[in-house]
Amino acid sequence: MKGKVVVFGCKHTGTPVLGDGSALARAGLDGAEYRELTCLGALDPLMVLRALDEGADAVVVVGCYVGRCRHLTGSQRAMRALDHAGKVLEEVGVNSDRIGLVLGSPIDPEGIIKDLRNFTEGSGGDE
Repeated sequence: MKGKVVVFGCKHTGTPVLGDGSALARAGLDGAEYRELTCLGALDPLMVLRALDEGADAVVVVGCYVGRCRHLTGSQRAMRALDHAGKVLEEVGVNSDRIGLVLGSPIDPEGIIKDLRNFTEGSGGDE
């Protein structure tokens, strides 16, 4: 993927895998900006829209599998936030493919990297 990418990640799943930047580079996201969240449930649609408004070409969110969240429903809340942000983007004529979701586990970093690579290559993450 060309251009600036912002990655929001859960501190329990995203940060252990992506926090130092090396896995982002392996996923084809050299220079991506990583932003840690305490939980994906803290993601607000405005955070996604603001990142795009500030110049990001894409935003991807990385967190725990549904049912594995330490805060119980963080992944589901993030899905709703991304859905809302996607609808807003479509309403203003911007392709919602610029936002994506990758769910995984820190014990399977290669799975997260693979899904991120799929997102960067245009075949989406988990959403």
